[in-house]
Amino acid sequence: MNSPVTLIAATDNALQRLGATSRRICVGLSGGMDSVVLLTLLSRLRVTLGLQFSAIHVHHGLSPNADQWACFCTSLCAANSIPLEVVRVNIDQSLPGGVEALARDARYAAFNKVDADFLALAQHADDQAETVLHQMLRGTGLRGMAGMGEVRTLRHELRLIRPLLGVSRAEIETFAREHRLEWIEDESNADTVFTRNFIRQELAPKLAERFPHYRESLARAGRHAAEADDMLSALAAIDLKWDGQHAYADVLDNLPLSRQVNALYHWLRWQDIDNEMKASFPSQAQLSEWATQLFRSGPTDKPHQAGGHDWVILRRKNLLSLQRK
Repeated sequence: MNSPVTLIAATDNALQRLGATSRRICVGLSGGMDSVVLLTLLSRLRVTLGLQFSAIHVHHGLSPNADQWACFCTSLCAANSIPLEVVRVNIDQSLPGGVEALARDARYAAFNKVDADFLALAQHADDQAETVLHQMLRGTGLRGMAGMGEVRTLRHELRLIRPLLGVSRAEIETFAREHRLEWIEDESNADTVFTRNFIRQELAPKLAERFPHYRESLARAGRHAAEADDMLSALAAIDLKWDGQHAYADVLDNLPLSRQVNALYHWLRWQDIDNEMKASFPSQAQLSEWATQLFRSGPTDKPHQAGGHDWVILRRKNLLSLQRK
């Protein structure tokens, strides 16, 4: 286990590796232990790394203690001369998807508007293991099993980074207690109705008893899944003759169904239908059905189409396109 000194060094190394030195960094500050430790680590590094440092707290309004959490974050940042933005969001619990997913979407919508070069979040190695396990239990594909990346683009000029992804929860707790940090406890974290809490409180301790290195094993499985997804994405680009704009359908006609489905899957990912079309991503079964509608072994001049309720995939003159209905 890293000492508090090497935890600072590990964060320093992560920021340098991610190209986040001498840049504007905003920390997503919930007020919980993990984000308070990240805030403290970056505060200690801001002079040596030349960081322009700020924080954002998203006020979901779901807890009766939400106002107190915002006040705590405000006081913490004021005491450390860190600019803080408190963003209030409204969660419409009547919408489908569950409170966890709705809160996450609202939170990331707020994060996406941050005026900085990097948004730093405090997810760590235990969070990564829980994410991979959760996705595996849901039966997700390789993309989901890959877990969380250390860096990803939110918008062209803003990247999300996770400098503590290689650090365990125990290391973070040791740092927090040795430095006598204060933080808040979200009472919802004790509610095992939420799947992630059930994994953390019920499954993870039992896994640790039988498989002490399960976190590392799940993280490794996630990396393997990410590598496999990258290779399948590259195969889809080859099969479609993808040039970043055009996808050629006729080259898929005589390929096995599995490669047709793979090509459709990644092509739709490249279209970003989740955001652009505001549509849920199709299942494997739907993709298989659409592939049989779009691709045929014999030549035909008739236009083909397949798709969801709000949008359709068109095949015309051997090109694929995506349109709203």
